[in-house]
Amino acid sequence: MDQSFTTPDTVSYLLLGLGLVAVLGLTFIGSMLLRYRNLQKDLQVIEQLQND
Repeated sequence: MDQSFTTPDTVSYLLLGLGLVAVLGLTFIGSMLLRYRNLQKDLQVIEQLQND
């Protein structure tokens, strides 16, 4: 009983998964930067309203 088993080539799935994780990570970082910038603008408006 000579059964040879070959492992399927799943490199394309690995690369697809890594690409998806990279896109999600960059989207998350971009969202955090945008929120931080909007927070800074809100703080400037609050400080300006306090001074007036």
